[in-house]
Amino acid sequence: MNIEEWIDIGVTNGVVDMPEIEEKTFEEIYKQWFKMKLNVIRAQSCDRIEVTYNRYYAGSLLASSNISMLDEAAFVRFLTGIIIGYGNITTKEFSRIFQIANNVVTYARYLNLGGAKLLDWEMIRRYVPEGKIVPDYHQDFAVPKQDVEKLLHLVIVKNIYPLKRSACLCLVMNFFLGLRVGELASLTWQDIDIDRRVLRIYKTETKAYNRDEEGNRCGSMVYSVVEDLKTVYSVREIPLLPETLYILKELRAHHDNCGYASPYLAYDGKDTILVRSLDRTLRRLCSYCEVKYFNTHMIRKTFATMLHASGMPTRYISDLLGHSEMVTTERNYILTYKDNYNALFGYMHKGLDFKLKGGESQ
Repeated sequence: MNIEEWIDIGVTNGVVDMPEIEEKTFEEIYKQWFKMKLNVIRAQSCDRIEVTYNRYYAGSLLASSNISMLDEAAFVRFLTGIIIGYGNITTKEFSRIFQIANNVVTYARYLNLGGAKLLDWEMIRRYVPEGKIVPDYHQDFAVPKQDVEKLLHLVIVKNIYPLKRSACLCLVMNFFLGLRVGELASLTWQDIDIDRRVLRIYKTETKAYNRDEEGNRCGSMVYSVVEDLKTVYSVREIPLLPETLYILKELRAHHDNCGYASPYLAYDGKDTILVRSLDRTLRRLCSYCEVKYFNTHMIRKTFATMLHASGMPTRYISDLLGHSEMVTTERNYILTYKDNYNALFGYMHKGLDFKLKGGESQ
């Protein structure tokens, strides 16, 4: 019997006199928790939490219920209702929904707010119909090599999209760098060390809403370049291949011809290059080059997958990508062998080179 059960028995028998606790709704606790999170997590993460809450929690019976009344059954009903009612809830989306419930109640429990109960979250997950959750949508792990080579030729040699030549050159150069799009958008000429042939990555472009002290949005989305990357492992140096140096030379010549004074590589005549500008440029570039559209993140996946196919150790690839854990690289950025029968067969045939009794392998 744990301390919670002893106290319940004491209260029931009149032996223990518990102080009165001010009732608070789940939404009231959420707002207090969200305000606290503003100071400990990135602004973009706060935006994602807010979007998830507004979509699934705001206006619900659970949000308006006193947190002292919410038990395991209440959360099982709520989460089941979302899975069944909305449909097509992916594993990643469900994780975000679940974390809000878990974190808000745990926060309330830790600070003794509203009489929140100690809940068994593992039990809640067992009774939620997770079989109805759809797997995260499958994505290709690489742009076809022929499409990459076509883009390189049409951008560098043919200048197929002259209005956005800087952005186009940066996009195709990223096949040799594997940067996050925010890192690509924030690149300046000072980040390049030609003598050592390396590119220093230590900043990125972010987008988030400004918020007041209560966590409410103030104005429109704000884009800014900050020296605050995703993790400490994201601060890194990337070797510059001869192809990368050639593209940089073309980019420098273009800036000089246009008289650009901006320090940013992706500058095309406007004061600020935004991540969304690169995204739009890539969509139009794919159309001009008549290749199947892919987003900017797919360039990063292509970088990782092709290095892996060349035999580069995963630890090296993870370092180049700026990942803190190799499992992130393996799970999200590299094509698994189960999806590539020929590669799998080739490794097995080479590695399991046993001789049969007859003296010949099959």
